Amino acid sequence: MRISELAAASGVPATTLRYYESVGLVTAKRGTNGYRDYDDDALGQLSFIEAAKQLDMSLPEIVELLTLIGGESCTQVREVLHPKLRQRLLEVDKRLANLHLLRDRLDAAVTRVGVCPDSGRSCRSECALLGTRQDTCITAETIPQPTENEGTR
Repeated sequence: MRISELAAASGVPATTLRYYESVGLVTAKRGTNGYRDYDDDALGQLSFIEAAKQLDMSLPEIVELLTLIGGESCTQVREVLHPKLRQRLLEVDKRLANLHLLRDRLDAAVTRVGVCPDSGRSCRSECALLGTRQDTCITAETIPQPTENEGTR
């Protein structure tokens, strides 16, 4: 099929198909007229590429896997693919843990900023972001004033 037909059948834009061809993800034979001619396997390859992208695999990784799948047994493919997927899962778990930590920090910052009183005075923005106490915003009434014995420091 021609590139326009493959684009229509797969939903992958022709520009992307050309790029995929340039990096070795799909192959096309050239007709005597110079047009790309894709075989029926191209749709399967594009489905695999989309599934691999949904697993956050890089294009070079996908090229490697397509090469492996094309020439190896299912057992050999499993032996290569399974550890890669396990590693990817560990990376995602680590990212999720970091995102949960970020969410907790943002939630605490929202709470701290939300309780800051209205004031026309200058405010140090870090007082609401770095503090851990609920009363992180300091007003003139809460600032201890030096006594005559202490003087100023």
